[in-house]
Amino acid sequence: METADDPLLLGVDAGLTNVKAAVFDTDGRERAVAVRPTPNERPRAGRVERDLSAFWDVTCETIREVLGESTVEAGAIAGVGVAGHGHGLYALDDRGQPVRDGITSLDSRASDVVKSWDESGRSEAVRSITGYEPFVADPLSILGWIRQEEPEVYGAIDRLLFCKDYLKYRLTDVVCTDEMEASVFYDIEDEAYSSELFDTLGLGDCADALPPVVRSTAVCGEVTASAADETGLEAGTPVASGLHDVGAVALGSGAVRPGQGSLIVGTWGQSIYVSADPDSADGGGLSRRYLGDAWLRYRGSRSAAAAVDWFTRECCRDWHDEAASDAAFYARLNETVAEVPIGSNGVVFLPNLQGSTDDPNERGAFVGLTIEHDRGEMLRSIYEGVALSLSDRLLELASEDGLTDVRLGGGGAKSAVWSQMFADVLDERVVVPAGREAGARGVAICAGLAVGLYDDVESAVEHVVGVERRHDPTPAHTDAYREVHEAYRLAAEGIAPAWEKLTSIERETQTNDD
Repeated sequence: METADDPLLLGVDAGLTNVKAAVFDTDGRERAVAVRPTPNERPRAGRVERDLSAFWDVTCETIREVLGESTVEAGAIAGVGVAGHGHGLYALDDRGQPVRDGITSLDSRASDVVKSWDESGRSEAVRSITGYEPFVADPLSILGWIRQEEPEVYGAIDRLLFCKDYLKYRLTDVVCTDEMEASVFYDIEDEAYSSELFDTLGLGDCADALPPVVRSTAVCGEVTASAADETGLEAGTPVASGLHDVGAVALGSGAVRPGQGSLIVGTWGQSIYVSADPDSADGGGLSRRYLGDAWLRYRGSRSAAAAVDWFTRECCRDWHDEAASDAAFYARLNETVAEVPIGSNGVVFLPNLQGSTDDPNERGAFVGLTIEHDRGEMLRSIYEGVALSLSDRLLELASEDGLTDVRLGGGGAKSAVWSQMFADVLDERVVVPAGREAGARGVAICAGLAVGLYDDVESAVEHVVGVERRHDPTPAHTDAYREVHEAYRLAAEGIAPAWEKLTSIERETQTNDD
């Protein structure tokens, strides 16, 4: 059994699908991992919310489970780091109680708000301040929706938080955020909160609700007695300020120097580029303050591994029923994909099953299907569509600066077939870090830095982040994917008018039904 003389670190990663807790030793070895489903609710189409009491309960259960499985004393935990999904909105009133259920980054209720800001020129005005235009799931857009549709809730808001900040608050009774999350509200020139931003959008009365900023690698508070009772942690355990999960995965996968890229193939997909400056104009996407002097540029895809889950749930249930375990099921998927040639025998898949971050109404599609195609070819086209989409975004973000290396994380990185596909599409070496939980590892590193177990970020990464596999591009495959890539882009461009029309028909139908 470990003792307090052998310090361990706890990372908690509360994403869109699961709450994960992982215990690491100071060399970065995973000692235990626990995972529980996140209690999301979908009250109606386009809305994804989270009961915060249930969310806290699930987090406590996950922490208790990992501490129990790790056979360590709670006193061995030297520090805790917390990550959570970015964007969305978690707000408290002046008594420290949630003003409503949390709203996640899968939500698109603010579409009409963003459209009105686009038409009025407010979105462009926001870009001049922050470097990005509002999109449907960012906190500003959701706040605008709440002001319009739930004025009583809007009037009760005393503090604006992000997902991980709510969990930190429940652990420590401290209200704060970190620089990465806070930079959503920054004047990009001053790198400080912008009251002009809120005034521009008619939200000026909420500018004072922004939380204090505590550096990601600094202690923001300590586990309270009540939180200790609920989680099994010791009261007084230091808690680091942590990171938005995009930054946590980048850090946990070893991407900390300008020029490095990181791809996350999780429920969502993320294409991430570490930059020396915040300018994201060439590659689009979002730019956020990272660690030290670095910034992260990133663009999300709202369906990555989720597209595989959807297809296999709807079309491959027999494969799952026949498999002896989940591992055997996924091995069959990978074997099936490996047997199909590059290009999926003429099928292209567009992975926008939950819309895109650019347009929540965008649709997914199989293009090129014939009666002779089977589900194996369709499955490979999903793998390829996700790889092409995320790789496109990463190359756009890197722009003229170029990539020095690429890290691949998320559940999709467990597939060697998929990992090699990314290397071939990008024509770059792809590194898959060791360990299962890069996001939890990233915030465990934050905790280790906060309590003085590591000297600095780069030496911590060198010490903690190992390599499981390296995938070098195969020249012949890269050449073949150039042709597939061109077909993918043509399909994406050509199908847009069709899904725009279908969206219009769907809205008219819903209006008539109401």
